Amino acid sequence: MGLTAMVVGSVSGFGMQMMNNALQKVPLSRKPWLHVTYFFLGGWIGQRWVRLEKDLVMDINEIRADKGMPPMVGTDAMLGLKYRTQA
Repeated sequence: MGLTAMVVGSVSGFGMQMMNNALQKVPLSRKPWLHVTYFFLGGWIGQRWVRLEKDLVMDINEIRADKGMPPMVGTDAMLGLKYRTQA
């Protein structure tokens, strides 16, 4: 999931710059350093999104455990865990 999010973010960042140039009706290859910058920025945001989502699920499960409730359904699949951990 992390690699997929990074690739999607990278392509989205690159595409944003291409769309920006197209909307301004300037050559698509204008300011190529912005293409590279947005490519890497989009990849970083994609990686960060996965990390934030994982932290959110862990926080929700901690709150549920404090209230005496079971963890969310499918938590192991969301967190990418192969084996259920014993608490």
